[in-house]
Amino acid sequence: MMSSIPSGSSLEEEAKRLEEMSVALIQDNNWQALEQLLSPACQFVTGQGSCDRAEAIQLMKEMHLGEVRFKDFKVTRAGANLIVSFWLSASETIGGKVLPTEFSPRLSVWQREGSAWQCIAYSVFNRV
Repeated sequence: MMSSIPSGSSLEEEAKRLEEMSVALIQDNNWQALEQLLSPACQFVTGQGSCDRAEAIQLMKEMHLGEVRFKDFKVTRAGANLIVSFWLSASETIGGKVLPTEFSPRLSVWQREGSAWQCIAYSVFNRV
């Protein structure tokens, strides 16, 4: 139901909650809960190219994610979707390479499915 989708500042709070929850699930290696947050049709784009949900989950399992900080959330709503852009700083290692910890932009799209949100798209713009 559209009326259950937040608006205004509560829209930004909901987006922050979703992003923070996703990060916490990765840090806790809670793959089952993370999989429930990701739509089966979810696509991910990184500096290395695009991948589907299964490939992205595998990459996350191989990533060592430490401290994470967020800033500059911008959130818009399109129907049952939240479009979320923000900056993220993370202590992370991917493929054995330690990535810079400076802030880099991210973009995610979340779709409301009943009473739950699912991520349908996510882009990482790390400076590698």
